[in-house]
Amino acid sequence: MGKLYEISDRYRNIQELLDNPDLPEVDILQALNKIDEEFDTKVENIAKLISSLNSDIDGIKKEIKRLQVRKNVMEHRVDDLKNYIYEHMKLLKKDKIKGKLFTLSIRKTAPAVDIVEEEVIPKKYWKPQPDVLDKKSILDELKNNMEIPGVKIKQGTTLSIR
Repeated sequence: MGKLYEISDRYRNIQELLDNPDLPEVDILQALNKIDEEFDTKVENIAKLISSLNSDIDGIKKEIKRLQVRKNVMEHRVDDLKNYIYEHMKLLKKDKIKGKLFTLSIRKTAPAVDIVEEEVIPKKYWKPQPDVLDKKSILDELKNNMEIPGVKIKQGTTLSIR
């Protein structure tokens, strides 16, 4: 087995390979296979890489959520500002303002349907929806030893890292 710093360097290099989305998975697997260690030690080190990647994924998910909230705030701010301009233009009875960079105008929107009483709308305007299986209910009943034609429980295996 190699020296600790050599092994660390190898895994750091693999971490860099994993961070490169353009690199084919085959190249990463070949790099992992070239590391000469005992299997158990190698697997544990790969599990450390997986844990590190999962931490990165968690951080990215949090950042996506934070940016999504920020995006929503900015979209609402834009809507509020547009509404502010719209209301004041209506109040001053101005249909058009021509500026140096922008021309603002109040215009009609595209026609849209406003449903007032859904119950009285004739059937010819309704679209039938396709049936959808309730897989959760099916699974619950199969777990309770009920037999349902055309379905069965499937259960595979997966790698668990704790």
